Amino acid sequence: MNRTASGTWSGDRLKTPRLAAQATRVSTTALDIWAFLLPAISFVQVTVVGQLIVSEVLAAVMLPWLWGAKDRLRMPRWFLLLWGGWLVSQIVTDVVMGSGFADYSRGWAAILFTLTDFAAVLVLVSTPRRARLFALGLAASGVLGYFIAPNIFAAGDPWKWAFAGSVGFALAAGLSGATGARRPLLTIAAFAVFGALNLLLGFRSLGGVSLLAAGYLVLGAVAGKRAVASRYSTLRAAAGLALLALSVVLVLQLYDVAASGGLLGSAAQAKYETQSGTFGVLLGGRSEVLASSQAIIDSPILGHGSWADDLEYVDLLSERLSSLGYEVGAGPSDVGLIPAHSYLMQSWVWAGVLGGIFWLAILGIAVWLLANLYSFRVDLAPLIVFSAMLLLWSIAFSPYGSSTRIGATYGIALCLLGLRLVRGGTVNDPPARRSSGASRYPQPRSGGPADGRGTTSNLRSAPDQPGSRA
Repeated sequence: MNRTASGTWSGDRLKTPRLAAQATRVSTTALDIWAFLLPAISFVQVTVVGQLIVSEVLAAVMLPWLWGAKDRLRMPRWFLLLWGGWLVSQIVTDVVMGSGFADYSRGWAAILFTLTDFAAVLVLVSTPRRARLFALGLAASGVLGYFIAPNIFAAGDPWKWAFAGSVGFALAAGLSGATGARRPLLTIAAFAVFGALNLLLGFRSLGGVSLLAAGYLVLGAVAGKRAVASRYSTLRAAAGLALLALSVVLVLQLYDVAASGGLLGSAAQAKYETQSGTFGVLLGGRSEVLASSQAIIDSPILGHGSWADDLEYVDLLSERLSSLGYEVGAGPSDVGLIPAHSYLMQSWVWAGVLGGIFWLAILGIAVWLLANLYSFRVDLAPLIVFSAMLLLWSIAFSPYGSSTRIGATYGIALCLLGLRLVRGGTVNDPPARRSSGASRYPQPRSGGPADGRGTTSNLRSAPDQPGSRA
């Protein structure tokens, strides 16, 4: 099918630009619907050996159709390479360690679903509108899940386990448009208030993420003067990294003062005191690293296998906590699994070094994005920043389970969209018509294919919950 000089399309299906525009709108509408629906039903699970998320099964089945979309983002080659290394390392480790079928089948399935989820999400968030719709779908999932199929923790703390994440994604999506662009102070204030509310209600991790997002957006409001960039600036990135590190320290200090002084309530003060020790409350709240780091040292290349259990490391965690002045209490690791409350540490413990390298690469991408994004004006910044901050927290401090994969791959996809921004170009909601000779995504000034490896595009628009004991 070719376009004639008069502007009409030759062929049986599309005869005029108007008909072509109508066909584009139909396809776009279908993708818009699925961008909301797929994450909205991600709370629905069925049991087949392990827990299967219905959204993940649908995403895998729909991939041939999704990948027919003309405006999709291409799968980055580096992602496929690192993902393949993670899978091969997990298979070899399970064979060498003699993992049982129930364990290795779930471990391999988790890695396979990571790829299919990411491939689907790349299509469904390839425009600013669909990125916002996906976030609203995640928000809807938390609320619907609470009323239809609540988890065992939601009854005792519905804010943390049902509503907080939903409010966060809805807030970020709602402010990532014209309203937020015109009123940046409103966006900053909203994240600051949301962060303080989470701290008051005991959800420290999301509170910290939200406060960091607010601080980052302050920096963006002051320094975000450029619309696009033709190349990276090492000085700008270094300044961004330094400011990001300083913001983390300031938020931790703010929490220390508020919690220890009783400003967050007696319950928060009591939790702070029980988790205070030689290395502060951050280690006290995520103490599993004391055991998972030793497990990695003991078997750094191959790891210990899927769903690795070893009571020696459970006992080691208790001993080290006690020696460092922390109180020892019951936790999820008491079932015998090697304690590893982190995407990074869990993957390294289970699959070996290649599992760790995969998440280190994702962490590096999110950090590099945040080191550069602040100096650009972009309407989608609130959603990108919030999701990137949440992804960083999860890589460091949250377990990688079935209920987190959709959210994790969404965070990775948004980081890639953000990286496209800092190198120039355009990624907008699809126009009703376009020239057949023009690329869907114009090449940036710096050159390179638009596959997520080096090319970037302008995003200016027309969980598990993070942690179980935060």
